[in-house]
Amino acid sequence: MSSIEIFAILASLAGVILSMARKSLAWTCNIVASGMFGYVFWQNSLYSDMELQGFFLLMAVYGWWSWSQSEADWKPERASKAQISGGLLVALLFGAGSGYLHTVYFSSVSFPYLDATLTGLSMYGTWLATQRKIENWIIWVGVDIVYVGMYLSKGLWGTALLYGVFILLAIKGYLDWHKPLKNRG
Repeated sequence: MSSIEIFAILASLAGVILSMARKSLAWTCNIVASGMFGYVFWQNSLYSDMELQGFFLLMAVYGWWSWSQSEADWKPERASKAQISGGLLVALLFGAGSGYLHTVYFSSVSFPYLDATLTGLSMYGTWLATQRKIENWIIWVGVDIVYVGMYLSKGLWGTALLYGVFILLAIKGYLDWHKPLKNRG
């Protein structure tokens, strides 16, 4: 495990923990982590994951802005059924298209369709988080379970462990965000 991967893991953990606490500083940690993980994934021919880090950087800037513009004690919301079904459809179509393009243009690509589909779902989960939708945590549990296996197969042991921790944190994040929803009725 490289020092860059170690620092990326620490920044990612900080980002998720701060997100669970609904602190806008989470997005700053996510910016740092995305830059470092972009390099790690490029080194390991996980091009969809590398590209995803660029999206994460942009969404982190937007998320930071969005969260800092809202009231200090904002409450999570539920996504509509149309937002859920539409988002999942777009994420899956993105995975198919991006996976295909990676097989055509990158001979060294690893797991082109799986990686691209996980990227599409990760983009959707991130968008839900910027919108304060509680379903983002459910998306992350599913995505992170699959990511653990993919990273283990690539020998990215630290990153696989991080995503295992992300599963637990996403469950806790869901429960933490659910409390204000339950209290509202």
